[in-house]
Amino acid sequence: MSFEYITKYNSPNYTPGRPYGIACIVIHWWDDPAKHPTFNGVISTLCSKSRGASANYVAEAGRVACIVDPDNRSWATGDGVGCNSMGNDKGISIECNPRQSDGDYQTIGELIRNIRKTYGDLPLKRHRDLSPRPTSCPGTYDLDRLDRIARHGAASNTPTPSQPSTAGVDLNALADAVIRGEYGVGAERRAKLGANYDKVQQIVNQRLGAKPAASNGVDLNALADAVIRGEYGVGAERRAKLGANYDKVQQIVNQRLGAKPAASNGVDLNALADAVIRGEYGVGAERRAKLGANYDKVQQIVNQRLG
Repeated sequence: MSFEYITKYNSPNYTPGRPYGIACIVIHWWDDPAKHPTFNGVISTLCSKSRGASANYVAEAGRVACIVDPDNRSWATGDGVGCNSMGNDKGISIECNPRQSDGDYQTIGELIRNIRKTYGDLPLKRHRDLSPRPTSCPGTYDLDRLDRIARHGAASNTPTPSQPSTAGVDLNALADAVIRGEYGVGAERRAKLGANYDKVQQIVNQRLGAKPAASNGVDLNALADAVIRGEYGVGAERRAKLGANYDKVQQIVNQRLGAKPAASNGVDLNALADAVIRGEYGVGAERRAKLGANYDKVQQIVNQRLG
């Protein structure tokens, strides 16, 4: 069974990055079924800034909405953020249809399988087991059944209706788009690339020199990814946000991007190259027009970085 993977909704209620790593998948339910909660209603609530709560996913039979990228921390469990909490800081949260149909279990099990393919064999946790406040969430959801479906059920490898063949696909062009940020990260990237994910990600890793890195349980590569996406700012702001991890993370970023001193009449060419790779300067004639006299030097740096 495959399901519709929806990415058009974005909750403002989250904290960027995963400085504590990811340790579990937290199962929630929308609310007591007697209150008749709906898929769209739950998404609307969790995407409201005034609500101050969210989840990474909202799921029911046949469809899943990703409203907070799993590489960011949703505000779902009530156990705090920035304190190494098991729920918000280290958990990926799924809000599930409380009616618990067979279809609900199948879709959620498949989603868990896909999350594990990206983030490892994460255990399942109940919201109520992590929350500091009393809650019945996730009701009577059977986590053992979800785990069995995730491990042994007839689940698809990606949350897309079909698996496109790599035949005739320009994998290098897809890798370029991934590096520009057009395919998101984590589960979103896997979903969008479908059958091409493994081959494209291998190209991306080769270009960026990705390698395992950890420091006191902190995933330095994940922090480096977030830095490259611009989530940690630059200069003093980046140093302040990364704290004790700054030197190691910046070293990884420099290695991936091939950073070296570059300037032209006071212009930071490496910074411009970073922006080009993020897609901020377009392509072709648009890029040349925006960069002006700096185009040739900046493009040379971009070409060196991207091979």
